[in-house]
Amino acid sequence: MNDKRRYQRYALNDDRNTIAQAKIEVDGESVQLVDFSVGSLCVLSKKPFSSGTKRISVEFKDRGKIELYGKIARAEEEKGMWLIGIDLTEIYELNTLSKV
Repeated sequence: MNDKRRYQRYALNDDRNTIAQAKIEVDGESVQLVDFSVGSLCVLSKKPFSSGTKRISVEFKDRGKIELYGKIARAEEEKGMWLIGIDLTEIYELNTLSKV
């Protein structure tokens, strides 16, 4: 994967927001969050997703839910799973944000 990131990357790793406590779905399919930034998400999936716009849902157990849309930017097979990059910048017009 390309290590030249446009935005700061984050992961859910504190005690209150572990992966087990955040339910992430892409078009209704459960995925595991690898990391995220203001402009994109990286998830691990059991199957690849076709290109195009996808609905993403993130539920933080008792802390709320986020619904958003993104475009599949890349899909790479890794150890029997799929590493999926989802771009948020086009849909939410984030091109004016400062980059790292």
